Order: sequence, then structure tokens, then C-alpha cells
Amino acid sequence: MRDTAASLKQARAAEQAAGDLPALLVAAERLAQAIMLGQHGRRRAGPGDAFWQFRPYGFGDSTQRIDWRRSAKASRLFIRENEWEAANTLWLWVSASPRMDYASPLARETKRSRALLLALAMGFLALEGHERVGLLAGEPPVLARAGLPRLAAELLAATPEPLPPRARLSRASALVIAADFLDPLTAIEAALTPLAAQGVKGHLVQVTDPAEETLPFSGRTEFLGLDTPQRLLAGRAEALRAAYVEKFAAQRDGVQTIARRLGFTFTVHHTDRAPAATLLALHALIGQRLPPQAGGVA
Repeated sequence: MRDTAASLKQARAAEQAAGDLPALLVAAERLAQAIMLGQHGRRRAGPGDAFWQFRPYGFGDSTQRIDWRRSAKASRLFIRENEWEAANTLWLWVSASPRMDYASPLARETKRSRALLLALAMGFLALEGHERVGLLAGEPPVLARAGLPRLAAELLAATPEPLPPRARLSRASALVIAADFLDPLTAIEAALTPLAAQGVKGHLVQVTDPAEETLPFSGRTEFLGLDTPQRLLAGRAEALRAAYVEKFAAQRDGVQTIARRLGFTFTVHHTDRAPAATLLALHALIGQRLPPQAGGVA
């Protein structure tokens, strides 16, 4: 009976995921397109094909790089520089922990829905920047937008793990991990350390429901565990608020300390706020427009 019930539950989850896929892809593409407006490439000189700028010829430059047409219009020589096109891989991982299905009355959507949206939008931007995009411990990376539906389907069907698995990554990679990071700090560090040891550029996005930070409940309240069968009945929920808020802040500080020690960035996203600001900050971090230690809250 248990096996039958579990199979039925998995079948319903797969059916719901299939129904959510088109809307999720559309939302991710729209979000990415909004970020792309007013931006063009990475604005970093390199071996790409798209023109970026002219600059004066200098000592050490090859004469083969001189643009003679532009130089003929001035009294000095100019070099033609093209935009840098990445040949790297962006790896994505989104927690499918039962905790990620939480949404309070203060939030616009569940933590997992928002994490999936941010991850797929970031994948769309990376593909537009000529990078490969893959899922941690998943199928081979995709090279074009046509591969996004496959990535989205894999993300929606992911096993309910709270922390990323071990995986072999190249040093020329970036890794985005979206989770709530409410697990024990020792477990978080143990999961992230092997990934950081491979030299990847890691970016942690803590997706948080506003009620998780502030505990806005009052009066007689029953709290139910999403990943455990625990139940807590509080006669006066507001009496727990000060201690809870302090502990939540300590957990976040601990995760940020781990990220800093591993050379990862750390960004907080609240599900009651629009995702564009977080995506823009994350895109800047991955594109190296901000210092490696930078992070933010949105």
C-alpha cells in the first residue's frame, strides 16, 4: 500500500510539473529579457565576434589588430576590440526540499517557484552570452535556448534534497545554488566545500519567505514541520518572536561566513519582492561586474 501511495504521489507531482513547465519557461524568458534591455554583452575585451570598441594602439599590441580604416580618419593608430564571449559553463542547482514549498500569506509564491524562476532566467541569460548551461549532477550542458525546456523539466522533477550533491566541475565554471539554507551549518559547509575545492565560482542565493524572518504570527498557533513530522503548539506565538528572529539571523550570518570562507558570493532574495533586482545582481556577479565578495539582499 505504501509503495502504491508513493507511486501515485510521484505521478501526480510529475503531472503537475508538466503543466507548470510552459508557464515557468515563459516567465523565465520574460524576466531575462527585461534584464537584457539596455545591456549588450559583457563589455569585456576578448576573442568574440561582436564589435565592442576602438582603442589607441599601444606597446605590445600586434600590428595585425590595427583597424586601418579607423586609423585613416585620425592621426594615430587604433585597435579594434571585440566583446569577450564566454566559453564556460554555468551550473545550476535548486533545492527541492519540502521546505521550499512553503509560502506564507505575505509571499507572492513558494520559495521553490521563485528559485526555479531565478535559475532558469539566469540560464537564459547565460545561453544568450554564449555559455553552456547544465544542472549539477544532471544531463550534459545545453548550448542553445532549445535546451531550456529539458533543463526546466529536470529541475521540476528533481529529488527532494536540501543541499547540492557532489559533482565534478571544471575550474572555468560558475555555479548558482538556490536554496533556503536552513540546514545545520556543518551540513551546509560539508556539501559546499568539495565544490569550492574545484575552483569554481560559486554563487549562493538564499530564497526566503518574509514570514521566516519576522515570525509575524500571534496568539495560539500550531507550527508544522515541512521536512520533519514535528509539531509545535504555541500558546502565544509572539512570545517566541525575539528569540526566533535572533536565531534566524545567526543562521544567515553563519551561511554568509561559510560562503566568504569558500570564496562564494551570497545573495538573499525575498519571495514578496520582484525577482528582477536579484537576477540583475546575480547576473552582475557572474559577469564579474562586481567584486567577488559582493552580495546583497532583494
